[in-house]
Amino acid sequence: MKISIKDIRPEGMEVSGHIPAETIGLTRDDPGYFAAPLDVQAKVNRVSDTVLAKTRVQGKYRSVCARCLAEIERDWNGNFLFDFAVDKQTESVELDEDIRQEVLLNLPPRVLCKEDCKGICPHCGVDLNSEPCKCKAGVQ
Repeated sequence: MKISIKDIRPEGMEVSGHIPAETIGLTRDDPGYFAAPLDVQAKVNRVSDTVLAKTRVQGKYRSVCARCLAEIERDWNGNFLFDFAVDKQTESVELDEDIRQEVLLNLPPRVLCKEDCKGICPHCGVDLNSEPCKCKAGVQ
């Protein structure tokens, strides 16, 4: 999202847009990825030689459960505050890279399908959430 400095009114401005999921840098081959473009809303103000952008980012995050490997899709959102130093030559500020970095830093390190997920049997591979283990190891 590119914000033109000259468009920022004294009372600030609100902007919204989308960031393609590919911009974040995650693909279906990664442990988690965004299934669709991320929605971005920002309240932008200029204070002296600084542009402040109070930003809300939302998207659908797909991952696999860390215990049972079930596919999961969850709503994801983050609130970020960015500040950009500007001078008389600065024509615009670009939010995409800063948003990308913050999104990556704020993704969960592991995701569970539910808090009490039982996982899979390490011997026979049965999903213990849906059926009891019947292998000789007797994992319950």
